[in-house]
Amino acid sequence: MEISFKPLLESHFPLLLKWLEKPHVKTWWDPDILWTEEQIRNKYRSYVQGYKLENGVVKTIHAFIIEADDHPIGYIQVYNAYDFPRSSPLSDLPEYLAAFDILIGDQEYLSKGIGSLALTLFWGTFFKGNYQAVFADPDRRNIAAIRAYEKAGFKKMKENPATNETWMLKDLS
Repeated sequence: MEISFKPLLESHFPLLLKWLEKPHVKTWWDPDILWTEEQIRNKYRSYVQGYKLENGVVKTIHAFIIEADDHPIGYIQVYNAYDFPRSSPLSDLPEYLAAFDILIGDQEYLSKGIGSLALTLFWGTFFKGNYQAVFADPDRRNIAAIRAYEKAGFKKMKENPATNETWMLKDLS
């Protein structure tokens, strides 16, 4: 199976809408939002152009559709971890730190190792940004995501029961 990454386009918005409303995605990604076409357009239009406005400030964000054998199956977005607020301050971490969000929207591709493969390919060959490490903070109850991240080389740093997060890091050096 060949995994590839295509820059997000507005023509992908119907896929995002479909995926973000799937129960297996909604559990972990914006569960309180009932997505509409307009909301998708409003949120992701700037991502197509490589940025997100955060408190009126332009922040770089890179958004991609994940494909398996040229079939769109998921989404990944990458950004500077320090550009967006976290539940706790990021401290004692590399200065050039990426963060990401990923989803496999097509249910046929779940539980097949695609997430960890996509992350390994993304950080190892496709996305060569100016980062020393990658940060992830999945919900600690999202065992599938944590396992996929570990398979892709992420190491657990700490768990925060108060926020239900597991902090993980992957060294890119």
